Amino acid sequence: MKKHNPIIAGIDFSDSSSVVLRHAIDAAGSADVTVIAVHVLEKGRQEYREASGQRKASFEVLKCQADDRFAELLSGKSNGAHVEFIVKQGEPVEELNLLAKNMEAAFLVLSANDLTKKRLGSVAAKCVRTAPCDVLILRDWQGGSFQKIVACTDFSATADRAIARAASLAKRHGASLEIINVMYPPDRDSWGEVLNHAADSPVTYEEACKASVRGKMEQCLKRCGSALDRVRYESIILESQMPSVAITEHVRSNGSDLVVMGTQGQSQLVSYFIGTNAERLIQDAPVSVFAVR
Repeated sequence: MKKHNPIIAGIDFSDSSSVVLRHAIDAAGSADVTVIAVHVLEKGRQEYREASGQRKASFEVLKCQADDRFAELLSGKSNGAHVEFIVKQGEPVEELNLLAKNMEAAFLVLSANDLTKKRLGSVAAKCVRTAPCDVLILRDWQGGSFQKIVACTDFSATADRAIARAASLAKRHGASLEIINVMYPPDRDSWGEVLNHAADSPVTYEEACKASVRGKMEQCLKRCGSALDRVRYESIILESQMPSVAITEHVRSNGSDLVVMGTQGQSQLVSYFIGTNAERLIQDAPVSVFAVR
C-alpha cells in the first residue's frame, strides 16, 4: 500500500457501518493515510419514495442529514486518523468504483450485508468483481481484531501480493497466518481414471505431483520471506477439484475469520469469474474476505 493512497470506507448507516469505519481507521492509523468515508444516495430509492407520495428532499437537505449522522457515527472513534466524509448521488457501485479509481485508493472497505444477513449483499458482490483496487469485505460481527488469517496462493505474483497483505494484517492484529494452496487431486485425471508413471519409475505419479507442489510452496515462502518476518505462520496444501469448496470447508473447521486471496484483472467480461471464489466464501462460510488485485 502506497503511503499517501487513501482508504475508502463505504458507509450505508446500517448496523455494520461502525465495523467498516473501525477497520478503515485502524488500517489508516498504522499506515498514516486518510480515510475517505462515502455514503451514496441511491437515485432509485429516492424516486421510489417520491412515487409513494413522500415529500421530495433536495440533495442539499439529504447531504446535511447524512453529515449529521456520520458525525454521530464517528464521534470518539477517529483515534487521531484523518477522516473525511463525502456524500454522492447515483448508483453505489459505480460511484464507489469511480472514486476509488480517481483517488487511486489503497483499498475499499465494505460490509457483507444484505437484508437476510445470510449472503453477500449486491453492492459488495459487484465491488468484489469490478473495483479497481483491493476490496476488504467484512462480516457485520467482525468489530474486533482478526485472530486467524488464511492467505490463498496459486504461486502467482498476485498471490504473493495477497500473502504480503495478509502478513501485514497478521502483524497489526497479532493474528496467526495459514498459507494455503489447493492442488487438483494428483491420483486422478479429469475423468476419474487413476494416473501413474511407468512401472519402472522410482516414484508414483501422485508422489511426483505432491513433491512438485511442495517445491513451489517452498519457493513461494522464500519470495515472501521479508513480508513474513515476525509472523506466526504455517503452510498447508489441500486437495480438491474445487478450490473454493476446499477453502470454505477448511475455514469452517479451523475457525478462521479472514481469508485473503488474489484476483486477476477487472474487465467486465471476466469480472463474474473473478468474484466467484470470494463470493462463495462469504456466502458459504462466516468469514471476512480481502480480495487483492
